[in-house]
Formats: sequence, C-alpha cells, structure tokens
Amino acid sequence: MNCKKKKKQKHTLNNLLQYKAFSKEQLDDIALNLTKKSDSKIKNLNLLLINPHKSVLGVGNYDINVLEVALKQYDLEIQWFDARKDIRTVIQFTDPTLFGIILNTQATRLYFWTSNHWIAVKPFFSDDKETPPEIYNLDSKLPKPLKFDNIEQVYRFLGTTVYKEGGQIFIVKSKPNKDGNESE
Repeated sequence: MNCKKKKKQKHTLNNLLQYKAFSKEQLDDIALNLTKKSDSKIKNLNLLLINPHKSVLGVGNYDINVLEVALKQYDLEIQWFDARKDIRTVIQFTDPTLFGIILNTQATRLYFWTSNHWIAVKPFFSDDKETPPEIYNLDSKLPKPLKFDNIEQVYRFLGTTVYKEGGQIFIVKSKPNKDGNESE
C-alpha cells in the first residue's frame, strides 16, 4: 500500500496500519479494560474519572499498554528500544518482520504545558528483496507523510528523538508463524 495516497489519519495506530483500524471509543475500551485488570478495588468503573492508561483531558493520548493491546489484534508485537544501545544495531530495515516504529516524544501544547506525542515511522517494502524500503514519517502533525531520502536520514531522526530529545522508541514487528515466516 502506498502511503502517499492515504488520507492523514488522526492516530498513530491508524497511520501505522494505513487505515482507520481504531476509533477513540475502541481505544477507550482497551484503556478501561486494562484498568479493570490492574485495579480490582475499583467497584464502579463508570464513575472512574481518571484512567491511568489515557489522557485526563480525553484528547486520545494513550499509554504504550493500550497501543500494545491494540496491535496484538493484528498479530503485531511491540519491543521497547533500550536507549543505551546503538539504533543501527537494533533496528534493521532489512528485517522482514519490521512493521514500523512508534516514537514517543514530548510536545509543548501551551507555553507552560507539555504532553507526550506519538509518531509512526513506517517502512514500505517492495516485492524485490534487494530494493531498500521506502520509509515515511507519518506524524499526524505534518501536512502529509514525509518520505525519508535514505536510511541514514531515518537513523539520524531516530537518534535525535532518543538521544537529544529524550524520546522513546518502540519497534513494531509482525509475529512469525509456526513455520518461521512473518504473519500476513
């Protein structure tokens, strides 16, 4: 699928999956179910005003646990990137199980308020195994998807996000089938 032809989606998961796979209500339900599982003392979840898995303001900012549960529905798994390691040795754009990358960065909303912002980076592999993938920054704040010129540019972008801006990287991979091939 060619992301240049896709309409900009509002959520990182939808950008990563390349269609409107999740609504705010679906992600709210996942956050609520995670809270139910983690806090058995809560008797009436309908009265719960603060959910630790989503933004208090209801703007659709969820924590990584919600994203992980959502992506499992598509046989995708999230691996946290250890910032003590070199990005180039961990993230390989030749890995056929690499589905995408999710970044968590700090964004200034108002002069005095910062919040987390999620960004999807997605490689698009061709059928020709020798051709490097086209890789796009699918940040919802951009007017359109931004194609990286080369893999080195991607590594610089990821490195700046983690090492200079204190962001986090989550690697999204397809789960291998029983025969060792990637899921479809």
